[in-house]
Amino acid sequence: MVAAMELNEIPTDINWGRRIITTTSWFGLAILLPFMLPLVIPLTALFDVVTRRRLSTSRTALFFTYFFVLESLGLLIAFWLWIRRKCGMSSDDYERANRKLQRWWARGLFWGTSRIFGVTVDIDGLEKLEDTRPAVVLSRHASTLDTMLPIAVVRKLKYFRFVMKSELLTDPALDYCAQRFPNVFVQRGSDNPDFEIKKVVALAKELEPNDAVVVYPEGTRFTPKKRQRLLEKFEDNEEMLHVATTLENTLPPLREGVVKLLETTPDADVVIIAHRGIDGAAAMSDLIKGRLTGNHFEIAIWRIPATQVPRDEEAIREFLFEQWQRIDNFIAAAPAEDSSPAMA
Repeated sequence: MVAAMELNEIPTDINWGRRIITTTSWFGLAILLPFMLPLVIPLTALFDVVTRRRLSTSRTALFFTYFFVLESLGLLIAFWLWIRRKCGMSSDDYERANRKLQRWWARGLFWGTSRIFGVTVDIDGLEKLEDTRPAVVLSRHASTLDTMLPIAVVRKLKYFRFVMKSELLTDPALDYCAQRFPNVFVQRGSDNPDFEIKKVVALAKELEPNDAVVVYPEGTRFTPKKRQRLLEKFEDNEEMLHVATTLENTLPPLREGVVKLLETTPDADVVIIAHRGIDGAAAMSDLIKGRLTGNHFEIAIWRIPATQVPRDEEAIREFLFEQWQRIDNFIAAAPAEDSSPAMA
């Protein structure tokens, strides 16, 4: 049994050595890249014409310039909010201001990237995510573009609490802003996995209306190679091998932290986010190869009321598998033949 941890006991990971390196690098690139763009774009455009890449290399150059400028603006605003806090801004106002900043940055990154690469976005069931009842949000993970998908698509401010990998702290915008209110950065492969689970479970404490915990149950982005490695890993585990074999387009969502989270949130609805159309853009290098350019990104969202979510371990595992099978079917369906999942 995992010992309890309170919401206010979730540790932060403030490393000023890391912050100095990442912050100076981000600002340096935000200054340098716009000046280089007039020289770079003609060269990348010529390369794109020769290789017939639909200007994907040029789009990628523009994206990185946009990314570092947007993030640096966010860091300046975060610094200004910190000064206001030192000058007497209340803790509640400080949290709300930082949440607004995070939403502005996430939406700017998602929709800006979509425009740069010519990605069209279709969302079915957004109102299910925007519902104010407390919820645990379980989202598919397949690309860097879906890293903060819930906060990027909602049309109003919601108090999301994210479970993210600790490697994302190398992004200073996340490092500064996301550690000013409840979020968890888990260390994958930790020597103390029980402690990481405790942090995830604590994140769901004291959920109020308009609060939601966001988790990516697969733990990493899906790729065919990762799926094959799991099939080899589970050769001697009949149950997990069955799950991994059945799911052809996703990875098993049965991580212990997710199971414990659902065990301990009896009053929270579950929101599922499925999507398809950006699977080929799992890494930044895929942007240059044109695997995001001109794609159609389809998102389907459905909600299961708290009273219909099982709370014992074995039933939770079956529930998660059923939901991920539904996501898997959604991904596999041809757009012309697709019928979106029924909404709760």
